[in-house]
Amino acid sequence: MQSHVAMVLGRSVWTKDGESWRREVPEEPAAGATQAVARVCEMLSYARSGGTVLVFEPCAMAHQGVETPNVRRSVFATLARVRSEHPVVASEGLGWGIEKPELAPGGAYSTLMHYELAPGISHLCDACALSGSRPPTVWSAYTVAAACANSRGRGSRVGYLLFLLPGFVAVASFAAGRRSFRAWTEPMTERDWKALLACLGDPGARPANSAADATARRAGISVVAEGAPEEACPVWEQVVASGRIESVADLDAVAAAARAIPSVHPGNLMESFPVPRRLDRLAAGVGAAAFALAIAFALGAVVLRSRLADADASARASEGVLASRLEALDGNRVEMTGLQEERGGISAYRVPGAHRILLRLAGDIPDELTLTSLSLGRDAGFALEAERVGGEFNPDVTRGVLQRDGFVPDPSGGWVYATPTGKLSVRGKIEGQAE
Repeated sequence: MQSHVAMVLGRSVWTKDGESWRREVPEEPAAGATQAVARVCEMLSYARSGGTVLVFEPCAMAHQGVETPNVRRSVFATLARVRSEHPVVASEGLGWGIEKPELAPGGAYSTLMHYELAPGISHLCDACALSGSRPPTVWSAYTVAAACANSRGRGSRVGYLLFLLPGFVAVASFAAGRRSFRAWTEPMTERDWKALLACLGDPGARPANSAADATARRAGISVVAEGAPEEACPVWEQVVASGRIESVADLDAVAAAARAIPSVHPGNLMESFPVPRRLDRLAAGVGAAAFALAIAFALGAVVLRSRLADADASARASEGVLASRLEALDGNRVEMTGLQEERGGISAYRVPGAHRILLRLAGDIPDELTLTSLSLGRDAGFALEAERVGGEFNPDVTRGVLQRDGFVPDPSGGWVYATPTGKLSVRGKIEGQAE
């Protein structure tokens, strides 16, 4: 029996209705993600033959690249650095998964981690437990996108998958060591579409800084759309003009790829939660009552003694835990005391008018530039670096704007603009107040 596939993409729930896909959107946009999960819980409240596969990418999802040894998911979750930097692996209320580690440039392995920022899958588990239905297999949109790309075979040059759906636009990148996923679930601005082109390696977005960038810009693009892509994507002509479109598919291709992913894949977000027992509720109740009556007369004293022993052991364990925490707090106190002593000789400084100057600078930086770094010195000195991201950029006009905002370059080498790379470096003094 074929599995039923449902998708939570942004604030929308997609289900197959006959031969076509049906989109449901919550009435209250502010609570859309919660309402979308509630709708899926309702679907899971009754058992389906063949089970359910869920593509899960609500608004509250994150995707982060992580360096890791080439280990399984269970070992990955025990690594001290992972547990310290990504406490979600020890959470009891948030789902997470990883892609299979791959060898990255430089000889190290890396993976892409997917995790919830707010509880959602735990509610699905509760719905399944109440109904007695089998929990769904849950994949992030990236995991399914990678399965779509891999389904084209080893000879394929697909490096990106672009989702163009109502209320959900996303880009999945499959470059070795640089895997990433970015989604937009709100109405997109012109700057958002420029960022999307940059995610696809658009040559007009910024110069190629490495051979990896050049390779990424030659990689093919697969597109998933419901309806005409040009109606959902204002920059569709630029994407087509790159000559990298490999295929345009609909949600049926996504559903087929989701069904084909092995359940042992480490990206299964449901694996974070225990599987509820699949018992008929009436039979389970009768059995539990009979078992309770059977042991009530024969093992009463033994049970009581065991509970007392467990309580004593638990108390001793709690004392040990508290003692270790107190020891750690003492260590923290010693470290904080040392840091305060080190800080004693450091005097605070403040650049006069810095707040107003920075606000003015944030509003005057042209769209053609992206500010990459800014540092302020104690002597009112500053260092600013930016990178051209597209459009027509006039260095002279920008220099005048910076000087008007109080950022005056040093006469000798304080203004450096590299036209081939589009990088701007300015160093100088902050003079006076912002106008």
